[in-house]
Amino acid sequence: MQTSLSLRERKRTDTFRSIHEAAAELVLDRGLMNVTVDEIVERAGVSQRTFFNYFPTKEDAVVGLRAPELTDEMLQSFRAHVGSDLLSSAVELLAAVIRTALVPGDDPVRRKELTAEYPELRKRFMLRIADAERLALQVIEDQPESLPNTDEAARVLIALAGAVIRFSYQSQPGSVTADDQATLHHGIETFREVLRNAL
Repeated sequence: MQTSLSLRERKRTDTFRSIHEAAAELVLDRGLMNVTVDEIVERAGVSQRTFFNYFPTKEDAVVGLRAPELTDEMLQSFRAHVGSDLLSSAVELLAAVIRTALVPGDDPVRRKELTAEYPELRKRFMLRIADAERLALQVIEDQPESLPNTDEAARVLIALAGAVIRFSYQSQPGSVTADDQATLHHGIETFREVLRNAL
C-alpha cells in the first residue's frame, strides 16, 4: 500500500528524477566518457553540492540509482505476512527495497539500453541490487521461526526472490519501480508451478 508523499518528499523525488534525466539524456547523446558532472548539473539546474547529495557518482546518476533503504512500513508488512506465505513475503520485501534505490517512474527500456552499452553502468546497477538483497536478507534472518537452518535457507530464499523479480519484469512490460503487484504475483505463481512439477 502506497502512502501519499509529503511536499518535501515530492521535491526530493523531483530533484532525483531531474538529475537522472539530465545525466541519461546527455550520455545517450554524447557517450558516458564525454559527459561531466558539471554538464549534468547545468542541464538539471542544480548545484554540484545538490548532485552529490543525491548521487555518489556520475554513473549512479545516469542509471538513476541511490542506496536502497528499508523502511518501517516494509518491515511491518513482511512481519505481518511472513507466516502465511514466505515466498510471496520475501519477493514483495525485496521488490520494495529495490524500488527505493531507483528513480520512481523510470524508463526500463532506456536503462536496459544504457547498461547494455556501458558495462560499468551495469556493474553499478548490480551493486545496488546486491545492496538491496543484503538488506532484505537481514530481515529474513531476523525471523528464525519462519525458516529451518536459517542462514542457508534465508540465502536460498533471497536468491529465489531475486529470480522471481527478474523473471517477472523481463517477461512483462514495465519496471520493478512500477509497484505492479499483478506482475509480481504472476511471477510467484509461475515459479511455484515450476517448482511443484520439478520436485
